Amino acid sequence: MKTALLICDPTHEDFITAHGNITNLVTELFKNFANRSLLPGLVSQSLHDGIHEFNALGGELPENVAEYNSVIVSGSACGVNDKEPWIQKLTEFLRDTATNHPKVKLIGICFGHQIISNAVFDLPVKANPKGWEIGPYKIDLTETGKVIFMGKESLTIELFHHDAVFSEAPPAPAAPSAPEAPSTPEAPPPPPPETVIRTTKIWGKTEKTDNQGIVSWTGSTLNSVDDIHIFTSQGHPELTQEMTSTLINLFEGKGIEKHAADEARKRVAAFKGDLDQDALALLMWALSTGNGKAFKFSNDS
Repeated sequence: MKTALLICDPTHEDFITAHGNITNLVTELFKNFANRSLLPGLVSQSLHDGIHEFNALGGELPENVAEYNSVIVSGSACGVNDKEPWIQKLTEFLRDTATNHPKVKLIGICFGHQIISNAVFDLPVKANPKGWEIGPYKIDLTETGKVIFMGKESLTIELFHHDAVFSEAPPAPAAPSAPEAPSTPEAPPPPPPETVIRTTKIWGKTEKTDNQGIVSWTGSTLNSVDDIHIFTSQGHPELTQEMTSTLINLFEGKGIEKHAADEARKRVAAFKGDLDQDALALLMWALSTGNGKAFKFSNDS
């Protein structure tokens, strides 16, 4: 496993003191999944091999993205439409990675979902007129979602967002373009590059947000996790109930209105079930480690 984790958030010190930084959260997501799965040794070894942190907020990005199995783009308190140089730089990086490095898996969480959707699929991101989604939400899976999450009908994970990605039909990213060869009288022009078919689908939705995540793969049939090139989630599989409560307290009055914060606290308090963190952790881990071929899908999407 060699994963580039792009940190896009100036995480509040109080949150770090209580729960750790973003790298800690992603690592714990995988470790907790390992402890509840039959793969503890394999997952632990892959974590040891490497999650490499990059301060995208400070303009730091991988110089050679081809060295990595995957790129994970974190959440952020910033917005995709903010006129910040680092956001433009990240947008260009993601567009290039999606187009020219099909073997590098792209994974986006919350802000990561939004910026990948905007940079790669040219989908608009804006404030959701239906308001905030904060706390544990049931995400209804589309037919594609049921396939990639092995027959589940829905997932419950923590949400923490106001901006959302719009449009129900994201186009596929452009296929890598073949380099042009010089044409001379002695050499006929090269044949046109082979057409690469890409399929892109939304995998889940809630009452407030039609696009809770995107999955994109090469070809028309999705046979295993390894086929997936891009996976995004508006929700936060790395967050727990306690972490969400901390964020509500930190951001109330600093972007989150009191009524939205109160509603979120009620939602957190009322939820008594289990979060589906492992379902997303498995998919993200398999994509990040190159173990996706071991997880085959039972039917076409």
